[in-house]
Amino acid sequence: MFESLKGEEFWRIARRYFVLNGFDGILTVLGITAGSFSTGVGDPKVLVTSSLGAAIALGVSGVSGAYITEKAERLKKFKELQRDMLSDLEGSVHKKNVTQRSIAISIVNGASPFLCALLSTVPYFFPLLGLGTMEIAYYASAGVALSLLALLGAFLGKISRESLISFGLKMVGVGVLTAVLSLTLGIGG
Repeated sequence: MFESLKGEEFWRIARRYFVLNGFDGILTVLGITAGSFSTGVGDPKVLVTSSLGAAIALGVSGVSGAYITEKAERLKKFKELQRDMLSDLEGSVHKKNVTQRSIAISIVNGASPFLCALLSTVPYFFPLLGLGTMEIAYYASAGVALSLLALLGAFLGKISRESLISFGLKMVGVGVLTAVLSLTLGIGG
């Protein structure tokens, strides 16, 4: 299967999906964290189940949405190639690539938000197990989320051959904005 994953186009798409959807997973849990903090949620089970539920939803959405979309786009190109070559390519490597690349992209698309959301959720397991307080878990989760955003930003900086710090700070800035907006949920109550 991995033989069909060669080519710059495939890896460019995979990188893009990895960052975009990792970003979504991180910001989702950061929003849950800040909103819960602002309203005084003190039960770690609420944060674990909410965050894991969101992680699962993002993962399922990522896998299924990307598979269906990628398969449709790749089938379109395959049929155009078949038409242009005036031959039946059903059993060809080109046809196998349609499915294999769609599966691989969908795995990246679903795994990225799931794993990033899961990592941001880990601090809530500690008070759930009686190790530490919820206050520490809130701050630790926000710290993990902002650190992951900085890493994704640095990765984008590396890809673009620009400043890793600049891209990292931009991503952290979006995280801070998300947290601030989510914190306002508790102002009225």
